[in-house]
Amino acid sequence: MRRFLSGALPFYALAGLAMCMYLVLYRTSLFDLNAIVQGATGSWWFPVFMFACVLLESVFPYFGYFPGTALILMSVALNPKPADVSVFVVAWLAIIVGAVLSYGQARFFRPLLQRVASKAALSRCESLLDTYGPYARVALFVHPNACAMYFTALGLLGRSLTRELAHLSVGAAASVGVLFVVVTRLVSSVGATDDGELQVLLAAALVVIGTLVGLYAAWRPGQPA
Repeated sequence: MRRFLSGALPFYALAGLAMCMYLVLYRTSLFDLNAIVQGATGSWWFPVFMFACVLLESVFPYFGYFPGTALILMSVALNPKPADVSVFVVAWLAIIVGAVLSYGQARFFRPLLQRVASKAALSRCESLLDTYGPYARVALFVHPNACAMYFTALGLLGRSLTRELAHLSVGAAASVGVLFVVVTRLVSSVGATDDGELQVLLAAALVVIGTLVGLYAAWRPGQPA
C-alpha cells in the first residue's frame, strides 16, 4: 500500500488541485474566465499573456496550480483556429523555461537544504529518483506542475540538466499536442464552448494515470515493501 501511494499520491494531488480550480473558475461568480479568454484569443498580446500564465504554473513551488493549463484548454476550445499555432509554441516554450527555472532555483537553495535536511532524507530521495527516475519522465507528459517537481528534485540532488532537457522538449511538445488533439476533437463534436468539462476531464485523467503509476510501483518485482 505504501508503494502504491508513493506513486499515485502526486497525481491524485494534482487532480485535487484541478478540481479546486474547477470550483473556483466555474462555480463561483468571482469572474467570467470564459469571457476573458474568448475576448483575448486572437489579439496580439494573447501569446505573451499565455506564455506568462503557463510559465508561472511551470515554476515550482511558488505559484502552485496557477491556471496555465486551463487557459490552454479554454483558448483552444473557445476559438481553436486562430489560437492553434501561437498557443502551442508559447505553451511549449513556457514549460521548458519553467522547468529550467525550477531546476536553477533548486540548485541555488541546495546548500541551504543540505544544512537543514538529514543525510538520510537526502539519501532516500536520491534512492527514489534512481529507482523511479526513468518512469518519472512520464510526468513530463502530464502537467507543468509535475514537470516542475521533477526538475526541482533533479536540482536539489545536483543531477545534470543536459540529458533531461532533451526529454523535456519532447515531453512538453507531446503534452501540449495531446491537449490540442483531445480538445479540438471535442470541439468538432460538441461545438466551441467550455463550461468546465475539460477541467474535470483533466482531473479524471490525472486520477487514472496516478492509479496506473501506483499499481506499477506496488507490483514492480524486486522492490522492498
